[in-house]
Amino acid sequence: MTKKELQAAVSAAKEETRKALQTVFDALNKGQRSKLGKDEAIVALFDRWGVDREDSP
Repeated sequence: MTKKELQAAVSAAKEETRKALQTVFDALNKGQRSKLGKDEAIVALFDRWGVDREDSP
């Protein structure tokens, strides 16, 4: 595996993880989102993966 192929695979895996976390967050109701937003570990996780925590859907 070349460096370019490895970078592409890592980028794809990171994007897949971000999308999965975003999907889970979007499926939560307002109360569940609020409760998760109070947990610093979860906030750090979402920030690390680039999950948009604004009140979307």
